[in-house]
Amino acid sequence: MSQTDRPINVNVNNSFQLQYDEYKQTLETLQTKIIQLGHDKDEHDIVLKTLEATDDKRKCYRMVGGALVESDVETTRPILETKRKNLEDTINKMKEELVRVASEFEKWKKDNKIQVVKQ
Repeated sequence: MSQTDRPINVNVNNSFQLQYDEYKQTLETLQTKIIQLGHDKDEHDIVLKTLEATDDKRKCYRMVGGALVESDVETTRPILETKRKNLEDTINKMKEELVRVASEFEKWKKDNKIQVVKQ
């Protein structure tokens, strides 16, 4: 191999490494966000279960932005149910995205004959 071939090979390896790192970072970010949203959904489930046995006219508080807002159970329950449904939809979309990116990553590794030396 001549001296002129070496920088090109190094650049190709660097671009592969950058692409590999980008895929790994994207997958990790998606997984972290899915877990975080899952915890939020679980909290909504707990609150909704608690509110099931509560009188509709009972006073309750919920956090809006950084402030507590006084309301009643009858008004708060539909809002929480909507937020819970939106969280569930978002989680499902992110899981689909995670599967898509993971399969794209595997295809990229196979197409470029990438072998992981150390994880």
